[in-house]
Amino acid sequence: MNTPILKLSLTAVALLAALPLGAQQRRMGPAPTADLAALSDEFDDPASLAAWTSHAKAEGWPEQAARVDVGRTERGALYLEPGTSGWYADFRAPFLFKEVTGDFDARTRIRAAGKASAVPTVTWSLAGLMVREPRRTTMESWAPNGENWLFITTGVAARPGEPLIETKTTVNSRSALDLHPVKAGWIELRVVRVGPEFILLFREDGARAWTVHERFHRPDLPPTVQVGINAYTGWDSMREYWNDPAGYNRQALAGRDADLAVTVDYVRFAPVRVPESLRGRRLTRYDVPNAELAAWLDGA
Repeated sequence: MNTPILKLSLTAVALLAALPLGAQQRRMGPAPTADLAALSDEFDDPASLAAWTSHAKAEGWPEQAARVDVGRTERGALYLEPGTSGWYADFRAPFLFKEVTGDFDARTRIRAAGKASAVPTVTWSLAGLMVREPRRTTMESWAPNGENWLFITTGVAARPGEPLIETKTTVNSRSALDLHPVKAGWIELRVVRVGPEFILLFREDGARAWTVHERFHRPDLPPTVQVGINAYTGWDSMREYWNDPAGYNRQALAGRDADLAVTVDYVRFAPVRVPESLRGRRLTRYDVPNAELAAWLDGA
């Protein structure tokens, strides 16, 4: 979002590299989610919103979403309009999730537009699929350096009017990101988890094949994670809080730049079936080429 991201990216990599050998193995934990498909939502029924948990409500923070509904703003879709916010380091933003245990294949078809334009007009306005370690803190007990998550989002970054994909990984509240240009409009985003390996993909509307965009090796993430839709907008209009996440987190900013209208066609969950040719291999190592992953996931 600003220059410190580039400085923190090396820190995030170093933190992962420094994990002890035992942490490089997949944690043992509860049984995998039995029926992943049951978590899916086509957003055909306004009542389905009750099945999603707001990050703010779960952890006792002020709600930063200015508007959330299913079927009211756009028929057959989830609509989410965030206030000024940012998912970065210790900073939080709107996030609707379901808890998932074990491996999963999650995907969404999503559009990140401005409130009155095809593309957001405010910097750092993006939305997409997020995977986050649950925190058992509240606003009163919160402490810094405890955020662990990753995501793939679409929208605009430092240059409004230029649509792109943002992928970001955060380890102990240290964030590193990557940006990639895409076409404006609807796009499919996807996250596949296999143990500690996460593969992030996108498919522009009308395309037949998935693009493998990023891979993250995250042995620190527990078996049960939060998976769902996140959104954030207007980071540059809250500069006075860039060094004060505690002060920022404890309020919902009003009267700032915010221009993001998120429409979600669906969120679908499915089990992961790794082919024999890839079993036992480290999927985030680049001796497994993108083409091999794409050949598997295009048919999944």
